[in-house]
Amino acid sequence: MRCGHCMRGRAQPVDMDLEIINRLTESVDCISHVTFTGGEPSLNAKAIEHFRWAIYYNKCGIDSFWLKVNARFFKQDFYEAISDLYCICYTKEECVLGISGDQYHYGWSEKAIEMYSGLPFFNEIDTRLIRDEMLLSEGIAAKNQIGWNTAKIHNKLYESDYYAESNELYINDMIYINAKGDVLLCCDLSYNNQKKHVIGNILREPLEAILMRKMNITNQISA
Repeated sequence: MRCGHCMRGRAQPVDMDLEIINRLTESVDCISHVTFTGGEPSLNAKAIEHFRWAIYYNKCGIDSFWLKVNARFFKQDFYEAISDLYCICYTKEECVLGISGDQYHYGWSEKAIEMYSGLPFFNEIDTRLIRDEMLLSEGIAAKNQIGWNTAKIHNKLYESDYYAESNELYINDMIYINAKGDVLLCCDLSYNNQKKHVIGNILREPLEAILMRKMNITNQISA
């Protein structure tokens, strides 16, 4: 859509390698909350469905999820993927699907509105105007000079604990993994600026090794 406020930057024809999802769900015992971002999440139902399968296959629990779509088209495969994922979430009341309805998103599909709004985890059509002071000066927003805020860069893990006795690592911070497998501690960066703050890549080394290095832990653990 080339949205004028997009913090990511120019659209890229890149879908997440499904092996990234395999590596993630093999690495952790439980995910408290997952947010699916984009671009437009409904364009990659295959990845969401694979995420659900990998959660089940690798015995990795999940509490809840959040995503927002533009609803320009109804996507049956996406509808089925998020419905199936909802079924295996532990904390169903915290699962959220929303529809963007601000000044940058328009042209909703009537069928998309009808079908998505009927889901038990549908939240709302957000029609609030987005003020410039709410936008991050990243990506297209920065190019159009309409973003006022600066992304808060996190360079360390603030809410994480390692228990040597049980060889377990608990991460309560947000971990962002992009479509190329890069791991970051900030989700609010353009594609270009992400490159400056990558702390590792899940396709090249285990996620737990990346996080342990950030915490200055050298023991081999299972997360």
